[in-house]
Amino acid sequence: MTWNFLKHLFCPCRCPVALFGRTDTGKTRPNNEDSFSILPHNNLMMVADGMGGHNAGEIASRTAIKSMIQVLVPDALNQASNNQNEIRHLLIHGLCKVNEQVIDKAREDQAYSGMGCTFILGYVNKGLFYTCHVGDVRAYLLTKDLRQLTQDHTYVAEIARGDLSKTQSSDSAKVTRHVVSRAVGFPFPEDPDCTITPVAKGDRILLCSDGLWSMLPDARLESILRQASTPEEACDTLIAEANKAGGKDNITAVVGFV
Repeated sequence: MTWNFLKHLFCPCRCPVALFGRTDTGKTRPNNEDSFSILPHNNLMMVADGMGGHNAGEIASRTAIKSMIQVLVPDALNQASNNQNEIRHLLIHGLCKVNEQVIDKAREDQAYSGMGCTFILGYVNKGLFYTCHVGDVRAYLLTKDLRQLTQDHTYVAEIARGDLSKTQSSDSAKVTRHVVSRAVGFPFPEDPDCTITPVAKGDRILLCSDGLWSMLPDARLESILRQASTPEEACDTLIAEANKAGGKDNITAVVGFV
């Protein structure tokens, strides 16, 4: 895929964002099943956290990232660039299409049966930050304080929010936080979540896999984001601190400075 194609994927934005991303295997996993992509010219960022045996999780996360870039039709997003509802629809439709492609790939090869990934996309356009996600990958926004913009799609989180019925809660009572209730690679019970949040110059964005946020409390995430002078410095410090805390999973961070 050429840069000439990528640079026209989204219309130029009036709210430029400095972006950087980094991923790390961590201290305990044999391989890295996380994937990420950033398109700085287009204020677009993505993180996927793979699940599945052997290398299937890695394949799922890479396939999801690649597919999302391909399914977001340039002309459609250019036409929708001034319409929040249209952009929201295109992002949700794009993630649903990605899900279909990952499911199809798993059906084509028995080695990939059951593979999947959690996924989040972030997009800044004209003073608004859009997220679209499934699973427990997260988006944070640092303004005066740090806010988690996304809700985890895990059984434990849904029980805590009261999103499950009493029967479902009872059936899920012994489920650990690692079990996600929605993921790419499996039929979606409902549309992916999409958030739209105003952003301004000086704000800082973080997309991350659970290998980061499960290792560091929000207060530490906020401190690192606030003290970093560049997105690269923030990513490096976040991953180093997560590894220092145990590095129990693959770790991915994408940071944007508005």
